[in-house]
Amino acid sequence: MKFSLEKEDQYCIFNLQEKNLNSVIAPKLKSEFIFLRNEGVPNLILDLSGLEYVDSSGLSSILTANRLWKDD
Repeated sequence: MKFSLEKEDQYCIFNLQEKNLNSVIAPKLKSEFIFLRNEGVPNLILDLSGLEYVDSSGLSSILTANRLWKDD
């Protein structure tokens, strides 16, 4: 999975550099989200501008991030 991170004090920009967010990528993405949350990132901005396709497992990974940061 290709991505870049831009960390600031109050937020982190996660730029997913993939064209497809599917069942191959989604578990890795969820793990990255959990790692960032446990690392103490206060706010997450997802840059999905390069995506062309998202399946249900990809959507599930995005919703996982929403739940992780919404519980704050």
